[in-house]
Amino acid sequence: MSDRTDSESNMFGTFASPAPAPRPLRIELRTSVATNAAIYRALLGDLPGLKVVSGPLLDGCIADAVIAPTNSFGYLDAGIDSAFARRFGPRLQRALQERIGCEFDAELPVGEAIIIPTGDFTMPFMVAAPATQFPGYISGEPLVYSALHAALRAIHAWNIADEWPPIESIVLPDMASAAHGWHAEALVLQVREALEAWNREISPPGQQSRAA
Repeated sequence: MSDRTDSESNMFGTFASPAPAPRPLRIELRTSVATNAAIYRALLGDLPGLKVVSGPLLDGCIADAVIAPTNSFGYLDAGIDSAFARRFGPRLQRALQERIGCEFDAELPVGEAIIIPTGDFTMPFMVAAPATQFPGYISGEPLVYSALHAALRAIHAWNIADEWPPIESIVLPDMASAAHGWHAEALVLQVREALEAWNREISPPGQQSRAA
């Protein structure tokens, strides 16, 4: 009897094993604004794996990773970005910008995401996923859908590559509570669309029509 590895063999040839199932993710959307929390609970409360928490965006949080809807150049000195610098220190910005410089020619496009170690064992990773191109720039339509979807793809790639430790619990800070000009009523729709699209993407083929 032979051992089975990543492929199955029979008289007709070799077949690749099914792709590994995605790890279930637990997402904690944190907001310090009570009215925003009510909006998120009303419009996101039915999504599996997502919990809305009222409280500080990052202070006292424990999770495997935090999603950072930062800017394309990796500056962490204003708006919601400054919350990450306060939590993890100035070295995180240097590490992020060095990685962006090496892998993306100094500009991480909206729609891409990278995972950066934070040095904080209570939240060991930050998933940098730009929602705007320039630091401090508030567009009429922040690209939260693209940022969140890119972050989820990066986390999935990390997990199926058996990187360690796995990422299963995630903090998603409320961008509307820390960035002037971003409103929960608009952002929540993009968050929902991104999570629904991601769930369809990872659903087994037989379930995709029901998830649509």
